[in-house]
Amino acid sequence: MRRSTILLASSLLCSTALTPAYAEPESQSGNNTETETIEEITVTARKRTEKLRDIPFSVETISRTELEEKRIIDGTTALRDIAGAVKPTFGDRSNDFIIMRGVGAVTFPLSPDDSSVLTFIDGAPTSLAASNSAYFDLQRVEVLKGPQSTLFGRNTSGGAINLIPVLPSQTPEAYVGVEYGSDNHRQVEGALAGAIVPEKVAGRVAFRARGIDGFIPNTEGSDLGDETSYVGRGSLLFTPNERTRWLVSASGEKTELSPIYYMQLGDGMEKIAGYSVADENMEFVNLNSKFEYAFDAFTFTAQTSYHKAEVNSRYNALDVHLGSAMSGLPTSMFADPATNHIYWTRDESRATQEFRLTSNPGSAISWIAGVVGYQDTANLVQDNKLWLYAPLMAGTQDYTQTTTGAAIFGEVTLPVWDRLKWTVGGRLTHESKDFDNLYTSDGTPGTVPAFAEQGTMSYGFWTGRTSLAYEWSPNLSSWVSVARGYKGGGYGMSNHFAAFGIPRDPYDPTSMIAYEIGSRGSFLDNRLNLSGALFYNDVSQEQITAFNTTTLEVMALNVDVQSWGGELEGSYRIAEGWDVGFGAAYTQGELLNVLPVLATLVNGLVDGNKIPNVPEWTLKASLAHRTHVEKLGLDAQLGDAQAYWRLDYSFVDARFADAGNMFLLDSSHYLGARAGLEWEKREFYLFGSNLLNEETISYGNVYAPSAKTGEMLSGVSYARGRTFGLGAKVRL
Repeated sequence: MRRSTILLASSLLCSTALTPAYAEPESQSGNNTETETIEEITVTARKRTEKLRDIPFSVETISRTELEEKRIIDGTTALRDIAGAVKPTFGDRSNDFIIMRGVGAVTFPLSPDDSSVLTFIDGAPTSLAASNSAYFDLQRVEVLKGPQSTLFGRNTSGGAINLIPVLPSQTPEAYVGVEYGSDNHRQVEGALAGAIVPEKVAGRVAFRARGIDGFIPNTEGSDLGDETSYVGRGSLLFTPNERTRWLVSASGEKTELSPIYYMQLGDGMEKIAGYSVADENMEFVNLNSKFEYAFDAFTFTAQTSYHKAEVNSRYNALDVHLGSAMSGLPTSMFADPATNHIYWTRDESRATQEFRLTSNPGSAISWIAGVVGYQDTANLVQDNKLWLYAPLMAGTQDYTQTTTGAAIFGEVTLPVWDRLKWTVGGRLTHESKDFDNLYTSDGTPGTVPAFAEQGTMSYGFWTGRTSLAYEWSPNLSSWVSVARGYKGGGYGMSNHFAAFGIPRDPYDPTSMIAYEIGSRGSFLDNRLNLSGALFYNDVSQEQITAFNTTTLEVMALNVDVQSWGGELEGSYRIAEGWDVGFGAAYTQGELLNVLPVLATLVNGLVDGNKIPNVPEWTLKASLAHRTHVEKLGLDAQLGDAQAYWRLDYSFVDARFADAGNMFLLDSSHYLGARAGLEWEKREFYLFGSNLLNEETISYGNVYAPSAKTGEMLSGVSYARGRTFGLGAKVRL
């Protein structure tokens, strides 16, 4: 396997050195089919506006038009379009997390800040719970691969996703759109923008409301998988003079759903759930202020942000059918929520204040320097009860962790000679974590009446990166980089041994070194664009949740991880109105230096196991066409109307869902489509998702043998099948 990996890496390296890279245009909905070339995109991947071709690391972007036509509405649908990135899901939304290039929490995050890939909104950090929040009213999405700790701070050792909202504009804009489809899918969205004070103040408000019915039959209640969400954003842009720019925004999101937690797989069980209680409510609030003043020599930025996440979840600790099959007892023994439940509330907040200075666009030396302070607070109140696993699953725990930190950072890009540039940057961070937890017994025999824990940990660490970039031509550049990432230690959320008065041990911090070589560029008059990269990640003490599905014991530990591979993505404008997109990522990885206590807890875990939830191959492809209706011989009364259609395909290879490599998730194929007609300020379209109607298991765990047949039983979560519908939009 190593030999084939080296051969693959060598071939990719050769192709990377020879082929250019891709940057897609920023455009409003409604492409101009007369435009043969693709405009160069600018990004803020280094917290200042730059051309994508000048960035010395891998960046993928999703434009505003693509977000709409590919029906990207949240983190799950977005990562379907990013080769090399995956988001394990447990059937709910609040426990999702992101893995990029094999770097991320192993099996499950240990604590609310155990993240290796974080989501930002215009550079402002959100929480781990917001990994699957709404992608809404965005100008573009920037996916930054590899350690981003130098400029974006902690918890970005695997990468970062930066959501760039549509800005308020002096130009009036208004639209409203509606959709309806199968599974009672319904959606209404709209926006209103324009000048409040001409040339001085502009505003924008936008909203979206959507819902869909459940799709998993449930013997103990209504179907699982239904979801309703509401999201809105308001923003003001002040431009009192040419040098000053102040953007203030507030957004909120509320989602209610019935999550699809582990259902029985095995013993010939059909795709039927048995949950007498299953609901989750989530609320997010984001406040952001970004003040910029352009001096003659540099630009000063003061960014203040606040993020709050509240989650309330209620569900059975064990599906009634799975509990019955494992124990041989009737399902009625597991149907009462009073003796079979996990209830928890999660309240997280993150306040950040950053001041930075950046070089002005066009400077011979590009640089940034800044200071930042932050405080995160996470409170988790969990009420567990499952008589089958008492006393480990009994009682209430009230967990709080507060993280306070500060950092200084800087990065500079220097011209070495001619077309060669050297970038070097670093960040010094100090943070402390204060933790307390109170366990209260519910009277279950064998448990202590109450048990309090507390602790404090401090961490001082550095992160940084350096790179060399060479510009072969104005349209082709290559780079090689080395970066160091870091993720602080802390105290895990779960401690089932608190019922016996045994305190939890803190888990260790994680550090990593990442190597990358890549190239991007364009040719054929910018009609063909490609980018490619090879990477190697050496992660020391990655954080892992050790979960024993037989006893339900949970421990927070560490394990070493190595991952390596290559990526290639691009686009080609075949002819007027015809566009092809494609991407592929190959990732290999393994777990190393497995501690004996870890191997004892997790069945099957040994040195050399595959990294869970990381597929070897992820692929994507798209074909889009847009033309004037007169070329189709349609009614000329439609005026300057355009017809369009697109197909989007993605593939995720088979991968293990657990660290013990006991449960293999099958490979999956996704096919989506959209076709529509735009005329004047109106649009009508048809859409379809998962048109192949694949029955995809999104997550799974091996539990125990069946009491009836001896067959090993698993708990699994399913993704939604085929959906389709129609939509209309009116622009005013």
